[in-house]
Amino acid sequence: MSWGAGDKIKGQCMKSFIRVFLLALALVLALPGLALAKNYRIGVLVPLTGPKAEKGVPIKQAAELFVERLNAAGGINGDKFELVVKDDFDDPEKAKAAATELVNDPALLGVVCHYYPGAALATAKIFEDAKIPCISPNVSTPALFKANKWLFSANMTDDVQGAFMAVYIKEVLKKDNVLVVYSTDPFGSSLRDAFIAKAARIGLTVQKQLAVDKVPTDWAAQNLQDAEENGKIGIVAGLTHSEQGLAFLPQLRKAGIKTPVMAANAWTNPKFFSELDDKVTANVYVTSALLWEIANQKASEFKQAYQKKYRDQPSLAAAMAYDAMGLYASAVTAAKGEATRDGVRNYLVNLGWHDAFDGASGNLFFKRQTEMTQSYVARYQQVLAEEAAAAALANGDPAPVATAEPAAPAEPELGESHAPDRDIYVSVMKDGRFKTAPVQLLLPREEYVFKELAERVRKGYVTVIDGMPYHLVDVISVGVDIIKINDINIKDMLWDVDVFMWFKWTGGRIDVKDIEKIGIINAVKEQMSILKESLGGATKYRAYRKRLTLSAPFQLEAFPFDSQVLPMSIAHTSKNSTHVMLVWDSRHMESTPVKDIKPQEWTYVDRVTYSDLYRYESTFGDPDYRLGTGYKSPIYFSTVNLDLSVERIIKPYLFTFFLPLLIILGIILLVLWVPIDQFAPRINASISGLVGILVYHMSQKNAFPKVGYTMVADYYFLVAYAFVVIMIISIIVTQNLVSNGQKDQAKVWN
Repeated sequence: MSWGAGDKIKGQCMKSFIRVFLLALALVLALPGLALAKNYRIGVLVPLTGPKAEKGVPIKQAAELFVERLNAAGGINGDKFELVVKDDFDDPEKAKAAATELVNDPALLGVVCHYYPGAALATAKIFEDAKIPCISPNVSTPALFKANKWLFSANMTDDVQGAFMAVYIKEVLKKDNVLVVYSTDPFGSSLRDAFIAKAARIGLTVQKQLAVDKVPTDWAAQNLQDAEENGKIGIVAGLTHSEQGLAFLPQLRKAGIKTPVMAANAWTNPKFFSELDDKVTANVYVTSALLWEIANQKASEFKQAYQKKYRDQPSLAAAMAYDAMGLYASAVTAAKGEATRDGVRNYLVNLGWHDAFDGASGNLFFKRQTEMTQSYVARYQQVLAEEAAAAALANGDPAPVATAEPAAPAEPELGESHAPDRDIYVSVMKDGRFKTAPVQLLLPREEYVFKELAERVRKGYVTVIDGMPYHLVDVISVGVDIIKINDINIKDMLWDVDVFMWFKWTGGRIDVKDIEKIGIINAVKEQMSILKESLGGATKYRAYRKRLTLSAPFQLEAFPFDSQVLPMSIAHTSKNSTHVMLVWDSRHMESTPVKDIKPQEWTYVDRVTYSDLYRYESTFGDPDYRLGTGYKSPIYFSTVNLDLSVERIIKPYLFTFFLPLLIILGIILLVLWVPIDQFAPRINASISGLVGILVYHMSQKNAFPKVGYTMVADYYFLVAYAFVVIMIISIIVTQNLVSNGQKDQAKVWN
């Protein structure tokens, strides 16, 4: 055997040994993680077959999407989620059978359970006896939470929604003489009871009540025969499922009842646009815990991922199912590897406003702050009584007789809240979408608001109805169309763009001065001119042409194979989210690709729009924002955000970036053809090449901002440095072999 062949075999053996050693080392290092990693099993129990499958399938798909994304990101400290999917058929007996199978799984941590209350009532005792947490994305009947103390909902409860609808009709729509149409199942009955009770307390007249289950084609003819009585109806309260609404709403309009309709969240169904005429759905208001038009960034990302995976738009229940999975993941994270069923339940009931779960459907928390609200409202009512007495005394009138204020609604018998204390939003069916209503009623959360309650009521910022305060929040629609992108300045982390920007609003609470105070949070420079405006009608409008220079946190880890997000964030500069809500005017915005992009090294990918809340880390010097030691009230500003994604065109960089580097390395390789006994020119050429790569690297780095991470381009230079250093070492070794008379071995090495 020759020396060369033996050396080759030894080399192969050594390589095999190294591979085996590294593999064994990797297994040894991985064993502790494998031993500690867990699979948390989460059940999904919703209708998946039959006529109700259209409600359950999106819930299952949302849960699957969450698990897929969570596990792909490494899980929770290595722990993964696993779904156990069962069909409840929306049938009580079949739901009980499926629930029994689930509770027999000792590894089951929780369940995303049920769309309809009937199935939830059937399984209540099974899940409660097994002490398994269940989070429903839709169930909202208050009685169910008494039947199963381990049941939670991501939705608002029917009693809260029914009472809110009465308040909105009275305070915002200014209507009276209500025709109440309700379904007789637990959902409709709970809504009706709460609506009727609240209406009586606030002086809202209920003219007539009609129960509906199945809606015959002559339903209106049977129940609404009196034209004179119909003419007195000021508004219709639709406390039914969408199926009944789709059937009776056209009959109402045909019967000549053109008054507004205030409907429950079950009416957030796209079939109202695909199956009914615009004239039928005109003036229909719908309550909801989530509107896609004001969805936050998480909701927008979820919606985009869902549409990409399933080629369909997610339902609101799907978004809440996604949040239900998020609550389980958050509970596991909080448990730090020791998650239990008891721990999940305790985590949920102790979630408060200041540590709320940031979900796709908004901030979710279950711990009420009712005592603080009632305390400050009582003080406010006392101030009103004292002011009335003082005014009477000043006028020489007898002091007014104190009348008992109506007591606030009693707390549920259950001491814990099992549905999130969330805001309710109102939309209008218009232009084929659920458009955010011009005025929203949102609940105060922060103590500084309660402290200033009397002043805020006087200024018209807050109203107190039946012992409950509400922010009166005005909605402004914002639209942006990109004309052209003038510059993407990576070095200074800026981008320059020309846009058309417009604002629409209704009512007299917003004026042009407010519109002029709406600006771009990340703007460095702004030039604008008014393009057109219309300020005389019910809906007011102003449009600008603007040139904006905006900051952007570019991420260059993947340079030159990178894509970038060009952000634009718009907010009112002085009125926070308790005064103004900004929403995208998506119906009128252009969605075609932006073609005019400078410099011409970028190509358009897509754009994402979403609403959110922006928090300044400042008290603005206001002492009321610090009401406790170590605590600062978070002051949020409503924002609309546009993220424009662009991708770098790599072809020019093959010539301007990689080709010079390859030429330098190619020249260095020519050194190998210089005779091995010519040490000086070989070593000088190699060192010159190393210096050349260093200079080229530094010149490239100067074109980019100083960042504290390594880019892909840096790895190419590191490989080049390593290559040249190995060349230098090789030349030195070759020279030593030649000096020692081992010229043949020097040739082999070379």
